[in-house]
Amino acid sequence: MPRGSRSAAVAGIAACAVLPLLAGCGTLKQIGAGTHNAPATTFTVSAHVTTVVIKGGAGSIDVTGSARRTVMVTQQASYSKTPPATTRNVSGSTLTLGYGCPSQLVCSVSYVLQVPRGVAIRAGTQAGSVTLTTLAGPVTAQTDAGLITADGLTSPTADLKSNAGGIVATFTAAPGSVRASTNIGAITVNVPNSVSYKISTHTYVGSSTVTVREDAASPHVITANSDLGSITIGLTVEIRAWGGSGLVRTW
Repeated sequence: MPRGSRSAAVAGIAACAVLPLLAGCGTLKQIGAGTHNAPATTFTVSAHVTTVVIKGGAGSIDVTGSARRTVMVTQQASYSKTPPATTRNVSGSTLTLGYGCPSQLVCSVSYVLQVPRGVAIRAGTQAGSVTLTTLAGPVTAQTDAGLITADGLTSPTADLKSNAGGIVATFTAAPGSVRASTNIGAITVNVPNSVSYKISTHTYVGSSTVTVREDAASPHVITANSDLGSITIGLTVEIRAWGGSGLVRTW
């Protein structure tokens, strides 16, 4: 298919995705009017965990890495009739979080996690944002509709995918592999200037801008693909400032 035809087709798909949402505003108001928000619950998993898997259906996911040794989970349920049944399971060193819903208009769980910085994270949701902060383990994030934000990562690998929503990822250590893809949405990946990168970008509708050092033989690989949205591969900016205890670095 010629590039112009592909562009028109993708633009048509985007319009079809947006128009039903506009037409359904009355339905959305009805859904919102009958929504119950259960009190948030918090628990701590003290077992040794090296991987956390979050199987969301709808609702946001927010994971922050720190020096802590345990995993702390706060979950907030929303529903129209019956509260969702949440689950947590530790198998070996893998913690899996999820929930099930009876048939109803609204049923979701949002998660906020504090985890040891080095654990691997696999987070997925059908409708909601995914936020990953100051993590050092491998990360995988996927959402059908929502923004993926990753900040302050030192992760060796990152695999980020949003069907409808942008991706913004900032690394403070050079990653070995980054894969970012969207059907509809812009992609921004910022990485340190300490190494060169093997870059591969592709977009049907949108521009690609690369300002990092490139080397086709580099073991540091960044791949970004968007059907409808611009792609930017740039440098992480380090800001140095003097605080009361000396030099403070922020990114």
